[in-house]
Amino acid sequence: MQFLFRFDNPRKHQKDMIQDIYNSLEQKRSIIINAPTGIGKTDASISAALSYALENNLNVFFLTPKISQHSIVIESLKGINKKFNLNLKYVDIVGKRNLCVNEKVNYIEGEAFYKSCEQLVKAKKCPFYTASKEKEKLVDLFDYMQEGHNAFFNKCFEVGVCGYEATADMAKDARFIIADYAHFLNPYTKKTFLKRIGHNLENSIIIWDEAHNIISSASSYMNRSMSTYTLGMAEKELAAINSKVDISYMRFIMEKISDKMLKQKDISEAFFSGDEAYKSLTSNILNVSEELEKAALEYLTKSGSKRSYLLQISRFLDLLKDSDNSTAKILSKKGEDIKFSIINLYPGAALESLHEAYANIFMSGTMLPLYMYKELLGVETAITSNYQSPFSSSNKLCIIDEDISTKYENRTISQYQKIAAKITNIKTNTHGNIIAFFPSFDILKNVNKYMGRDVDFIQKSEMKSPAVQELLHSFKKSENSLMFGVLGGSLSEGIDYANNVIKGIIIVGIPLEKPNLELTSKIEYINKVFDGKGTEYVYLIPAIIRSVQAAGRAIRSEKDKAFVILMDKRYNWGVYHSILKDFITISKSENYLESIIEFNKKHLNKANHSSI
Repeated sequence: MQFLFRFDNPRKHQKDMIQDIYNSLEQKRSIIINAPTGIGKTDASISAALSYALENNLNVFFLTPKISQHSIVIESLKGINKKFNLNLKYVDIVGKRNLCVNEKVNYIEGEAFYKSCEQLVKAKKCPFYTASKEKEKLVDLFDYMQEGHNAFFNKCFEVGVCGYEATADMAKDARFIIADYAHFLNPYTKKTFLKRIGHNLENSIIIWDEAHNIISSASSYMNRSMSTYTLGMAEKELAAINSKVDISYMRFIMEKISDKMLKQKDISEAFFSGDEAYKSLTSNILNVSEELEKAALEYLTKSGSKRSYLLQISRFLDLLKDSDNSTAKILSKKGEDIKFSIINLYPGAALESLHEAYANIFMSGTMLPLYMYKELLGVETAITSNYQSPFSSSNKLCIIDEDISTKYENRTISQYQKIAAKITNIKTNTHGNIIAFFPSFDILKNVNKYMGRDVDFIQKSEMKSPAVQELLHSFKKSENSLMFGVLGGSLSEGIDYANNVIKGIIIVGIPLEKPNLELTSKIEYINKVFDGKGTEYVYLIPAIIRSVQAAGRAIRSEKDKAFVILMDKRYNWGVYHSILKDFITISKSENYLESIIEFNKKHLNKANHSSI
């Protein structure tokens, strides 16, 4: 059959992927796909899903963990519409706040925005919401939606209508909807969202892009915390509106529990009883959560603030009241600040969407081992497919340095000096940009002490997104530079270093999570649910995946060539190596610096570099 594919011919692996997805949909079965960079998984999944959906009167949702990933989907759909003269209706939906044109509330952050928006609409004080119900004002907006949510937002601002309401109305007639994970994985908003756009999942195919993020994203929507700092800021909000609500007793309760459970035992964190804490924290105020929410909305209206700590406390108390054994209740203290945290251990309730859909397409470049995701996502009948990288293995040289270990007991001055010397030696003897990724900012800082002036760009823990983007932009424009970053951070995942801007990646250590009560709780819970696989699923595999993600930044096209050094002997240990080998081909070398120099001369010479 002819698939709806925007290019003249699919690549080899891409063609297989399209057919495999289509076959799974014919069987009404979900499919889990590991598709390395370069296969073209976005176009493949859209081609198969859309072809089948239009033949069988179904809808398609394409979900991403980040808004920035919507643009490539838009380009694919525009290409299909043009090539096949389809006039396919699609919408690009982002969070309500990102489409809000009301300057009285669109600056407010987080959940406080949604409550403020709701209050304005109920009071009939949002002219943009009212205007969005006038159909004649929406007639000319559809063409702008075809360019994505940014162009659509600008037109809605010009016309004076609520971008979110206009998008939701258009979605009712759309066959293809681009949205975010939060629309489906946040159990507090999913039902409302689907009802508003007039769609049901039984008649929908869901494409989950970067699907290795599903579990962590779903859990994040179900976490809440409250600290003595939060209480202090909330008390200031109450004072600002002259409220009679008194929450000062909550600080006393938190300090009393902290003294009993932490100070007397000389520890920094412990589990606390959710039932006892809830009763104590709500004992002095009737309907305390509702009272705090009302006060929060009054404060936001009068102060013009971006956020409300009162609302954070209200939501924490709501979750604390309803929390069960799928959460860990952890008390911790850092300095003088005491913190109560509710941590989701496994987001079973948030994964309902997966079972309600006609079928799911889960895809990522790091979906191995496939059996793990099949279990964690609860899709036992799903088909699994693994595709080889379309790029030549000769384009990448990957070697393990067995002379280094960043295990805790090995983190000495001499070890940091050795790592710094090795990185300096690699930079001195090669040509082109290099990035060294570290398991933590602490290790990065300790190695950097012995680097002299050799590091040109450094990611810092306090960096905000604009600063990171500026750092990234400067690095991409440079030549023969060395940049330090952290594994699992904004420089090592989800970033496309195009045009072979990186010639070498050094991964120092294994980014294993620091052992604490949260990690221990998750491992124990997954052990119970998945037959003793907690350490593997929660601790070991995610760490290797973070390293693989970082290693993949260098090779983004069939022309890119780069070397990767895994600087920790544990990468050759059985349990780590068995996971790693599914993603990366490891080369052996007696002297890996000589191997790098030879690889550099062959592939990354100055003539090649200057032509990029």
